[in-house]
Amino acid sequence: MDFALVNLVQKGDVVVTQDYGLAAMCLARGARALNQDGMEYTGDNIDALLLARHTAKKIRNGGGRLKGPSKRTAEQDKAFVAALMALLHEVCR
Repeated sequence: MDFALVNLVQKGDVVVTQDYGLAAMCLARGARALNQDGMEYTGDNIDALLLARHTAKKIRNGGGRLKGPSKRTAEQDKAFVAALMALLHEVCR
């Protein structure tokens, strides 16, 4: 499914995802990517995020356990809407 989306993405498109791998592929195609909390994935932060994902997977594969995400808050919803609106205003200029 991710590859089907990536094949449709064009430069300047906006993608909302919590998947770092999908975000990286979309960035490579010239799209802008935002997570569910309003953080924009960029060339400056995607490598560190992918490394953190890889490290977490190694911990889980080794039998370790990691704490899951907290319950979503109204503040997170507001931050996402504000970031999305700002990004859309920037892209649509």
